[in-house]
Amino acid sequence: MAVFLANVGVNSAHAAFSPLFDDGTFALLPIPERHPWRPPMVRLADLADRCTYAPSSWRTRAVHLDPDLDAPQPTYGDNCRRAARAFSLRRAKGGDLIAFLARLQRKDRGAGFHLVGCLEIEDALEDVRRDPGPGWWDGNAHLRRARATDTWDEFWVFKGTPATRLFSHAVPFRMDEAQRVFDNTLRRRDDRTELQTIGSYTRAVRRVEGAGEEWLRTICRS
Repeated sequence: MAVFLANVGVNSAHAAFSPLFDDGTFALLPIPERHPWRPPMVRLADLADRCTYAPSSWRTRAVHLDPDLDAPQPTYGDNCRRAARAFSLRRAKGGDLIAFLARLQRKDRGAGFHLVGCLEIEDALEDVRRDPGPGWWDGNAHLRRARATDTWDEFWVFKGTPATRLFSHAVPFRMDEAQRVFDNTLRRRDDRTELQTIGSYTRAVRRVEGAGEEWLRTICRS
């Protein structure tokens, strides 16, 4: 068994941030899609609990709601064949865990990375080159975008077991936690902050084994 760590949600390149509240709860803001909205894509305005945290100009935009951990059938998709950042997920199999890391920010304070949820893999739809027809994957953002734009680029979609969940409270992921997960392999340069160091190291999906895997599994079971 293995754990994969995936960085999700808006980041410093976007004109919005995912808010972290004083009680540790949060709102994970999905990234905007490159394509204009067409059904069955999701608009930010469709996510009533999140649209207030983005610029008003975003509300009619299509967003990439991925992972979707609150759905009746939770899923996560990525382009494991074409996107270098997701190559490691081609090794994922049933029983493996994908832990999700996000950049969250308190109002009037600096941002930081936090663990926000996990998906335990039950099944996978691999190398999607054409519409697979109806199935458990229908609600995933990659399927929605492909059906709206007729663009089938060999993406993968992972189905979550009932153990899959969005955390009720964010779990801080600072340098100490990152070193624990990555077996003390992170090297901080003088010209980079802690946030930049972790962000650079987790830009690609990472496969985690050993003590780091067990720590992440413990967090996800808590």
